[in-house]
Amino acid sequence: MITVIGAGKVGSAAAFDILRYKISDVVLIDTNEKQAKGEALDMMQAAPAIEFDGKIRGTSSFTEMAGSELVIVTAGLGRRPDMTRFDLLKTNAEIVRGVVREIAKYAPKSKIMMVTNPVDVMTYLAFQESGLKRCCLFGMGNILDTLRFRTYIANELGVSREDTRALVIGEHGDSMVPLVEYASVSGIPITELLGYEQIERIVHSTVTSGADVISLKGSTVYAPGTVIAIMADAVLTGRNRVMSVSTCLCGEYGFDGVSIGVPVVLGREGVEKIIELKLSSQAREKFAKSVAVVKDAIAMLKT
Repeated sequence: MITVIGAGKVGSAAAFDILRYKISDVVLIDTNEKQAKGEALDMMQAAPAIEFDGKIRGTSSFTEMAGSELVIVTAGLGRRPDMTRFDLLKTNAEIVRGVVREIAKYAPKSKIMMVTNPVDVMTYLAFQESGLKRCCLFGMGNILDTLRFRTYIANELGVSREDTRALVIGEHGDSMVPLVEYASVSGIPITELLGYEQIERIVHSTVTSGADVISLKGSTVYAPGTVIAIMADAVLTGRNRVMSVSTCLCGEYGFDGVSIGVPVVLGREGVEKIIELKLSSQAREKFAKSVAVVKDAIAMLKT
């Protein structure tokens, strides 16, 4: 069973994608019980069409998460067009602290996926508050950034997105690091297919893509919902997917005391393995700056 905490747009989209992909039964928890129950009822009425025979229920009671293999935390304030992810910091930190205490009480053996922004900081905070092993707690962010990177590469070249491979590391935010040296189309490096200015334009579009959607429609919904479901599938089915997630570093890449996006093997135990890449000097410098941004934000929570 999977619990999704937060029945807003992203949480509900994620819950429906989990059902649509037939990954697991879902409990949808929100302080607004009517909304949680309404979303669950709406999804259940779609169940025959998506051939889902499992259960989806909405509630405001944290006790309902008992027995969950995975708890997905989307609760918190969303980003407005005039806000950065860090503008949400202290308010969402209080929400996450409260939620994590409830998870520790009712689903202590679960894995926790953080989605609440700023996700890297919230992942680190949840790790500190939960007492879980670090493999059991991870954040969604860079996988979404990677999908955006792949989309812009494919669009620029006019090729299938399916054949496009890429990777983004670092903060899920303005200091993210799209790794140009690891981007390819059917194994062909994009540096062989695109010029410098084209690549710079793609990288810029990747970094601003979340804000671009928010400025147009107020929030990102479908892409994060799908990414959450992909990650949930990797954990519940033990597929050992290689993807970039926010995880707490303990010496990897030369850093500790921070949670930030790096490639991992994501499977039944959560973060099964952290993959340490050989980065170019430019990428190493950008990644170090990204770590510093997240560490500064973590320090703000202590003031």
